[in-house]
Amino acid sequence: MSQNRTVTLPEEVCAEAEKWMAGSFQNLEALLTFLLQEIVKDDAIKLDQAEEKIVEQRLKELGYI
Repeated sequence: MSQNRTVTLPEEVCAEAEKWMAGSFQNLEALLTFLLQEIVKDDAIKLDQAEEKIVEQRLKELGYI
């Protein structure tokens, strides 16, 4: 089971986010969890692409492609 952390954000930012999500998410925590998960996922994809380029470059240097 995952543990939770407490984060302090400016009230006006929270209010605007709650207006923006209007019914799309159960609460502000759900919105922030979703957004942070997407950021982490995007970073993982970028890392995979960077690793792929490194492997491809090494294969070219070795004459395999």
